Amino acid sequence: MSGDDSCLMAGIIYYSQEKYFRHLQQAAAVGLEKFSNDPVLQFFKAYGVLREERIQDAISNLESIRNYPDVSLCSIMALIYAHKRCETIDREAIQELESSLKEIRKTASGTALYYGGLFLWLLGHHDKAKEYIDRMLKVSSSSREGYVLRGWVDLTSEKPHTVKKSIKYLEQGIQDTKDVLGLMGKAMYLMMQQNYSGALEVVNQITVASGSFLPALVLKMRLFLARQDWERTVEIGHRILEKDESNIDACQILAVHELAREGNMTTAAEHVRNLIKALEKREPQNPSLHLKKILVVSRLCGRHPVILQLVYSFIERTFMATPSYAHVATELGYLFILQEQVKEASLWYSEAMKLDDSSVAALTGIIWCQILDGHLEEAEHQLEFLKEVQQSLGKSEVLVFLQALLASKKHKGEQEATVLLKEAAELHFSSMQGLPLSTEYFEKLDPLFLICIAKEYLFFCPKQPRSPGQIVSPLLKQVAVILNPVVKAAPALIDPLYVMAQVKYLSGEPLGSSLPGGAPGLVSTGSLPGILHAHTHTHTHTHTHTHTRTHPHQACPPTPSSLQSPRNLPDFPHQQGSLPDGLLLIAYLICAR
Repeated sequence: MSGDDSCLMAGIIYYSQEKYFRHLQQAAAVGLEKFSNDPVLQFFKAYGVLREERIQDAISNLESIRNYPDVSLCSIMALIYAHKRCETIDREAIQELESSLKEIRKTASGTALYYGGLFLWLLGHHDKAKEYIDRMLKVSSSSREGYVLRGWVDLTSEKPHTVKKSIKYLEQGIQDTKDVLGLMGKAMYLMMQQNYSGALEVVNQITVASGSFLPALVLKMRLFLARQDWERTVEIGHRILEKDESNIDACQILAVHELAREGNMTTAAEHVRNLIKALEKREPQNPSLHLKKILVVSRLCGRHPVILQLVYSFIERTFMATPSYAHVATELGYLFILQEQVKEASLWYSEAMKLDDSSVAALTGIIWCQILDGHLEEAEHQLEFLKEVQQSLGKSEVLVFLQALLASKKHKGEQEATVLLKEAAELHFSSMQGLPLSTEYFEKLDPLFLICIAKEYLFFCPKQPRSPGQIVSPLLKQVAVILNPVVKAAPALIDPLYVMAQVKYLSGEPLGSSLPGGAPGLVSTGSLPGILHAHTHTHTHTHTHTHTRTHPHQACPPTPSSLQSPRNLPDFPHQQGSLPDGLLLIAYLICAR
């Protein structure tokens, strides 16, 4: 295969890095139609099979190419990885492979070192990958692809100072060329630095030169989302679907847009169905990707029964296909909490603990269920244990929130509970530092978790609207601060708007102050019945006066312990007459009646 096939290799590496393993196999197969028996393409096809956990097929394919010099290192490393994932591990085979690896490494060519470093990077071994690539660059100092790969390794580092070094390598790799992988890396770097105009210019270079290269269009779609340009984001999403009707990323973005911005649940459900179909069709043996792509939907769908059922059924099918994935069982527990089925949630969390007894998220879920079921002493005991376990890991916003919830339930006083609630909110937002608007942003925003915090605050707030001349409760102000990012980023969500309306009502704000123009005609008449129906449906059990202390089995879904959020949230421009104001007005009227 010649170095001219920049798009082919860029696509293969892109799908590998994004963990689209069936896409990877298909791209390699297309390349093999043109470059019959090319060992590099055969390696990547085998790598895709390996990452789908089809271990024996992968071993057979890798054995057939391990003696080709260019892919000898990466093939042997992949064989070692594969053998270690077998149910019955062949220690002798691993020992033989490790001996071969040591020998081959001594005389490896620059190309072999490149693919060895690439394999290590794809597995997440960044430091080891750097060793291989740096050695390759000593052997082949003029290798542009080596510099591009070195740039990508730094670009995907978790260390900000390392990320900043990546542009030097990327620029060196794309100098006087239009290397697609290098340009993709440069665009992503500029996007991470919030230089969106510069990133767009680079992406346009790719799309002009290679209009059929879909990863560039996907990046462009994400770029417009980061710029908060929803119109262009959706437009590009539809363009992608015209070229690839089951494109996973485009289906996901359209679902997110409908859930967060438009609020038409019939249309949203259709987009979610399309996303699920795309995942099952295009990546049928990729449970981790299934969960990754559907999480944002579960975080944005509130308690809408149709979409919850779609998501639950999909994740359940994923778990049944791969019943050893504890994190999938944990998410099923979360979804049952959303559907107010605490016993079922507890069963799934228990199942997750059986699969991974060190799962903090699963134990957190079990404690949450205990609190909702009223088993406070048992929950307190488990919580103390979890606090000790997490001392070495750093504080979790979910753990702190559970402490606050327990303190409130056990009537330990306003001061203790509200201090913990404030800490939970701060931890939650601190982890979203620097995130642009994206599917990851919405996932980490986790609106229902913030609503849980807000509702606990409201228990300690005044029970009647503020009288003229009275100072607004600091706790009400705190609730408004917590909910404001949600209302701005996802104005179509009913629950945050309803709680925000409660805050405005209790703060004694005049009705007109809820809206920039004070006009009640901001919501079209066609949308009123749906909004009112949604409110009635989702709040049948929650619309009680705040002076009544209730903890119905619906409230707060457990959030994955890894969830964190930004110090600097995106600044969402407000448009007079926008949908959130109209929804807020309706919610305000319901609260005030």
